[in-house]
Amino acid sequence: MTSIKIVGLVAAAVLCSSAASCPTTTANLRVSVTAGEGAPATARLTCGWDGGTHPKAAAACALLTTVEGDLARHPGERGACTKEHHPHTVSLSGTWNGRNVSYLRTFGNRCVMLLATGAVFDL
Repeated sequence: MTSIKIVGLVAAAVLCSSAASCPTTTANLRVSVTAGEGAPATARLTCGWDGGTHPKAAAACALLTTVEGDLARHPGERGACTKEHHPHTVSLSGTWNGRNVSYLRTFGNRCVMLLATGAVFDL
């Protein structure tokens, strides 16, 4: 761990004056989306402090928090999508509050994927 990261964690701990202002979830996840035969888009999603490299980390962590890290429990959103067939295969793996989690699924297209998984795979 770099000294900058350690200083950041120490500073964050000092700033947390109440449990409500401190993160209660810790996650270190690898998120991947493969559209058709293309190369996968990947990101590191960390929930708790820095967000990793995920472009929508706050929204992704908020959604995962509602389902306690088990994306299969997310009911998805309602909406209309075209019936275009352009498969998107997604995977999520890593740890959520100290336990191993994984999710693997193929959706018919990007719209269906986003309705089902929110910001988690919006890379």
